[in-house]
Amino acid sequence: MKVGLVGLGMIGSRVGARLDNAGSLDEVYNRTKSKADSFAARRRVVISQDIKSLVSDCDVIVSVLTDDQAVRDFIGKTSDVSLEDKTFIDMSTISPSTSVSISAELGRRGAEMLDVPVVGSANAVERGEAVLLVGGEKGLFESNTHLLHAIANEVVYVGPSGSGLRLKLIHNLVLASYVAALGEAIHFGLGGGLDPALIHRLLTALSSIRSPNSAIKVPKILNSDYSTQFSLKNMIKDLGIIEGEARLQGSAIPMGALAAQLYTLAHERGFSGEDFSVVAEMFKNSFGQKLPK
Repeated sequence: MKVGLVGLGMIGSRVGARLDNAGSLDEVYNRTKSKADSFAARRRVVISQDIKSLVSDCDVIVSVLTDDQAVRDFIGKTSDVSLEDKTFIDMSTISPSTSVSISAELGRRGAEMLDVPVVGSANAVERGEAVLLVGGEKGLFESNTHLLHAIANEVVYVGPSGSGLRLKLIHNLVLASYVAALGEAIHFGLGGGLDPALIHRLLTALSSIRSPNSAIKVPKILNSDYSTQFSLKNMIKDLGIIEGEARLQGSAIPMGALAAQLYTLAHERGFSGEDFSVVAEMFKNSFGQKLPK
């Protein structure tokens, strides 16, 4: 069985490294060839010159792409390739409705697909500590469990096509509101003259609202360190997906809608390439600090 990987960004490159370390990666493709060259220089993998070649060569195709349109474009480039008996494992965070539609299209062409979004940062993926949430036909999941466990120790089968993505969106809906609330609370405390070390200790060690994310994000916010673990632009993209799915199913998401406005404001301030915890900068004006330009 030959395995190919499409997409070598922050998450994709870590997924690829884990597959390669397990001896389960044969070919890679990335739109920016320099990333593929850099990855392959350290690995025994073939660089495909185009998507058609990789899909033709491989039995299992793993994709880790940016958004709905990127996944649609990827599948569109296989239009004249035979997909009979091929398996697609899409690890992109996209709209569940888009994923279900793509899965159905692939099914009509003789292929099968799992949606397998990732819960966890690039560093967590690198350590094998991320969580994979799987949607799709259960038999297909079971036949690919060994491959998924090469990427992450924790692999959860959720249900039919699109289910993995729906569960991932629950995670990111809470995460977006939580980190915005951390930023608000930290600057509220600093504005009241509290010792930053005590704020840090409360939110990461003493409080019932402490979490793995507070341990990661509180120091970043206190130090204005917004080096990217999960980018602001990707959080905005995911909140847009959540809002769209909420409209389709008639769900109220007032906290998510407010969080989306805050992250969009941060983007408009010029922070799009930074970590999404940069939303905390939106609260500095509350006690007279200047916002960076």
